[in-house]
Amino acid sequence: MATPLQTLSLQAFGIGTGFVTAGAIIALSYSTVPIFLAHPNEVSLRHLRSLFSSGSHIFPQLATAASSAFSVLAYNAPTGSSLRNQYLLAAAGAISIAPFTIFVMKPTNMTLKEIGEQGEEGIKKSGGEQKVQELLRRFGRLNAIRGGLLALGAAVGLKAALSP
Repeated sequence: MATPLQTLSLQAFGIGTGFVTAGAIIALSYSTVPIFLAHPNEVSLRHLRSLFSSGSHIFPQLATAASSAFSVLAYNAPTGSSLRNQYLLAAAGAISIAPFTIFVMKPTNMTLKEIGEQGEEGIKKSGGEQKVQELLRRFGRLNAIRGGLLALGAAVGLKAALSP
């Protein structure tokens, strides 16, 4: 059984990490993607590859950390309680960005990456500038949804933490 201080620390860490990470992911969609759309596709795709790389080194780890905190809180909650179920749901929401990325976003991400690697020829083969712009917009929407899933997990964790 966790002490009250341990419980409070896990709650603060899980909720804080979840919301901050979700905010960062969502901010990328609403701040970076419009910048990409305003520049030549070849340049945008080159920068997007850097974004993919840096994001893959931080966001999954932070989501896992938040999910782990919620999982420990669920483990320490009374068996069969709604509190345990809420923390389990929070943990699932936080880690759900991984399967969402793999099963929903990966086709778009890989297409953009392949087009970018081929440069101008890749853009022409893909269907042209407008097709790339469409894919960038799709990436932005899916990325915002991914951030929303993590925010939902953090919100459920917050609700559980505030439960009497």
